Amino acid sequence: MCGIAGIYNLNGSNLELATLKRFTDALTERGPDGSGYELFDGNSLGLGHRRLSILDLTESGKQPMSYAEKRYWITYNGEIFNFVEVKAELQAKGHRFNSDSDTEVILASYLQWGDACLGKFNGMWAFAIWDNENKELFLARDRFGIKPLYYVYLPGKLFAFASETRAFKYLDGFQRIFDDTLLEYNLDDSYALEGLGYTPFKNIVQVLPGHVMLVKKDNTAKQKRWWHIQDHIDTNIPETHEKQVEKFYELFRDACRIRLRSDVPVATALSGGLDSTAVYNTVFDIMLKESLGRVNPDSQRAFTAIFPGLPQNEKEYAARAAAYSGGNISYIEVDVNNLANKISRETEYADFISPSPIASIASVYEGMRKNGIVVSMDGHGVDEMLYGYRDMVYGLYNNALWNQRAHDVKNYAHVLSDLYHSDQRDDMLTRMESDLLVKHKREKNIGYKIRKLIRGEIKFQDYHALKLTSLSDQPYDFSDMPIEKRMVYVEFFQHTLPSLLRNFDRAGMMNSVEIRMPFMDWRLVTYVFSLPLKAKIGGGFTKKIVRDAMKGRMDESLRTRTYKVGISSPVDYWFNHYLKDWALDMLSDSPEKLILEKAYKKGILDPEVVRNAWQEINVKLIS
Repeated sequence: MCGIAGIYNLNGSNLELATLKRFTDALTERGPDGSGYELFDGNSLGLGHRRLSILDLTESGKQPMSYAEKRYWITYNGEIFNFVEVKAELQAKGHRFNSDSDTEVILASYLQWGDACLGKFNGMWAFAIWDNENKELFLARDRFGIKPLYYVYLPGKLFAFASETRAFKYLDGFQRIFDDTLLEYNLDDSYALEGLGYTPFKNIVQVLPGHVMLVKKDNTAKQKRWWHIQDHIDTNIPETHEKQVEKFYELFRDACRIRLRSDVPVATALSGGLDSTAVYNTVFDIMLKESLGRVNPDSQRAFTAIFPGLPQNEKEYAARAAAYSGGNISYIEVDVNNLANKISRETEYADFISPSPIASIASVYEGMRKNGIVVSMDGHGVDEMLYGYRDMVYGLYNNALWNQRAHDVKNYAHVLSDLYHSDQRDDMLTRMESDLLVKHKREKNIGYKIRKLIRGEIKFQDYHALKLTSLSDQPYDFSDMPIEKRMVYVEFFQHTLPSLLRNFDRAGMMNSVEIRMPFMDWRLVTYVFSLPLKAKIGGGFTKKIVRDAMKGRMDESLRTRTYKVGISSPVDYWFNHYLKDWALDMLSDSPEKLILEKAYKKGILDPEVVRNAWQEINVKLIS
């Protein structure tokens, strides 16, 4: 896991090595273990790399790396988890290797199969390969965009790329400024831009997930989709739920197994919820029972963010998860004495708009790094595929209610009520039962029946309606899907998950920690998207197939737990205690606070109203 950067002067002008270094070294936190810089094509192109050593810790793994007598050069961020198998296949074809890294496997694969090599890889990646013979720059990103890749393209002048938007502040001759229109979209919806390839900044966009780019001096640099979810939907799904669960666990366990490949220790960020507990207990079981190659033996530790005395504190549940396997767990408490400075620093390094600080998740990885951990195995990606969010279940409930599917209404009402705290569930069920009674009365009205006959089924077409055009040559379009399918596709590929992947990438990498995600294994993702609805939600549970697969493999109270907080910051408490003065100062109307000014003009935020409310309302503080 690393930071990558590159600058290509398309007009042929000379690129100074100092310029490349300054641009690349803006990513030092992503790669504190070493650096590399190379110039090509008459010094008009440069590739830069900041290294976080995980596989092949020797100088043989240094980048930019070359292959085929220095024809191909790569700068690469990510991990190819099945590189052992791909390497064996290449060796059988006569390829020879000078390192034990997955980086060299990518280069040999590109020589052997061209861009078709991407289909061979199981992992997460963003890389650029320079063909020194054909004078072409090839960029590629993994199927789901787990690893970031941003670029600036000024035709006939400049093409530059980097792992983070923050690096472009240090790009000579380029001014990183906000795009007013995109910033407004982002203020409206903090998840609006990432999935479509945009940033709030003018001329800084992304190589989209599942896309490649080929850049030539005399050619237009365009994105091209190399992977599409609809091409991988499996129609040969096991018929019984039991067999579906069996196959799910088989895929999940193997996804965990290959993600244990590392020359440094691997730990787990454990929240005590279903997803991270499933990962931790499965990893622990694999380490105990299987003979593994290329795995560090110290890979069974867990780290948990705690907030003593607050509702966000999940120490009890994380302790249960670790106790089930008998593993070692470390508790990380955010240092509130320096909280304002911490949030300011992390916001600067994250370089995106978020509805809440990432301090809690960043603190987990900060704690890992201080304890010598460089790789974290986490449980991200499940909620978006398997209706893990309340809003998703509300969508299913409302759709069933308005389209007269009483059985489904009761089913989703049961699931939805259980997503709330136990002291709220009875009230929720009562309200939803009332909704159903009112609906039944309305349906008896002849006018309503006539309108429904004319109108047909309500489809809730505005579910996270897109306001921007995708940068893809083959944009995902899920608008014709029924609501129950559309919401998981939109959440996973276009709305929530792309932004969360970005958040966790920054939270980990600002602390020089790589995050691996077994649930994001492409085999598992395509399998889940191929399953029937009843395998995903029902019987009072979201994420049903995960729960069924983990029966007898984790603490039962955690397996069946429906209400969870997850790794989130206690924002309300912080802003009424440690951050109050700082926040009031940030709400000042000074002109340099550009984002606050934009929010004010758009009617999203009125600093004076907020300040007065804060000062006049007697807030009940949590002790």
